[in-house]
Amino acid sequence: MRKTPSSQPLISSPDNELVRRLRRLASRREPGFAFLEGPRVVAEAAAAGVDLELLAVREGDDFAAEAKHRVTLTRGLFRDVTQTVTPQGVVAIARVTPSTAGEAIAAARRARWPLVVLDRVQDPANVGAICRSAAAAGAAALVVLEGTADPFGAKSVRASAGNVFRLVVSEAGWDDLALLDGYGAAATGGTPLAKAAIENAGMIVLGSEAHGLSRSDLRTVTIPVNDGVESLNVAAAAAVILFEIRRRKAA
Repeated sequence: MRKTPSSQPLISSPDNELVRRLRRLASRREPGFAFLEGPRVVAEAAAAGVDLELLAVREGDDFAAEAKHRVTLTRGLFRDVTQTVTPQGVVAIARVTPSTAGEAIAAARRARWPLVVLDRVQDPANVGAICRSAAAAGAAALVVLEGTADPFGAKSVRASAGNVFRLVVSEAGWDDLALLDGYGAAATGGTPLAKAAIENAGMIVLGSEAHGLSRSDLRTVTIPVNDGVESLNVAAAAAVILFEIRRRKAA
């Protein structure tokens, strides 16, 4: 390890402990921490007030953000610790403070928005995309039920473009949500979106594309689609519903 001109340590050894930790977090999250990849994701996290434990920049690149520790990785080593085919020059380890289900519900109520609930949505890309749409539409909080991909896993964070950090996010069980009324999104058979009072719901539940909702007693809302099209991807359906809520609240 040597110093760069900016006095940041330049790491070249794959056996360096920081490098080993970055590799671990890129594939499996540690409680209380998340792996961030790419300048947009890191910038969004920083803008949301997330504390960066470590910022690692590729040799020859630069990135301005406050972090407890800053290092530079040689270009080959940087490529080894990233998950994307074309890495973008910066990765980071962020501190993640878990929220409770009660905190998520309270945040949604303060914002006068339905709580966004993910019910066994297993694809991290879909979880991240829903977080991004929720933040963009103006939702305040999101909870994940058992069987849902980790919103703070590396792939989910990347798919959210860092916007997951703009939400109050919690794990929850159905018992935690017992006092909330709401709608579950269903491919068929629900109240058409135009007629469902989703903007006044306590929660909007989005289920697994393979298995649907895990509760059968929820009121459901359906997005009409053209004949011959079975249904929307869960992330696309979430975006339509969330931005319809935004439109109604702005009216």
